[in-house]
Amino acid sequence: MKTAYVIRAMREANENGSKDFHKGDYKGAVECHQKALYLCSSLPADIEFDKARFEAFVYADLSAAFGRQGKHMDSFAAANKALAFFDTIPKKLGNMEISKYLMAQVNQGTALAALGCFPAALEALDTAKNVFTDKGLDALKNKQWLDIVEDNITAIKDQIEKQQQPQPP
Repeated sequence: MKTAYVIRAMREANENGSKDFHKGDYKGAVECHQKALYLCSSLPADIEFDKARFEAFVYADLSAAFGRQGKHMDSFAAANKALAFFDTIPKKLGNMEISKYLMAQVNQGTALAALGCFPAALEALDTAKNVFTDKGLDALKNKQWLDIVEDNITAIKDQIEKQQQPQPP
């Protein structure tokens, strides 16, 4: 299979995964994103294509699809794979990298909360929130992201508070 064809097919699979996600077909989204990752893994190592960046973007999307299916451990693992890439590149991220980084960070926090790891979830979500400040992002343009992060932080703090209250005998 020619390399150009594989790259085109994996990008198409990833785009189809995003389309399925936005239609609410999370199972289809997972299948498409997994296909994109499989195709990416078949690329020769010596080609001039940023496989790591592509995989990080796909893992960020995959994390969201797993999360919507309630597969929180899978969502957490996919988010971690995306974040591992972002930790290796310079902190000057472009708009697309920031978007995917935030997606992975929020998905990681959400998955951790669903798994009952509240302090780690708060840390992940605080990190996402700080990106807005650190990167000088426009809060009005990113209101939806900020609202999601704030709502999750509030919900987690409420859960922690409930756990700390004495339970009736």
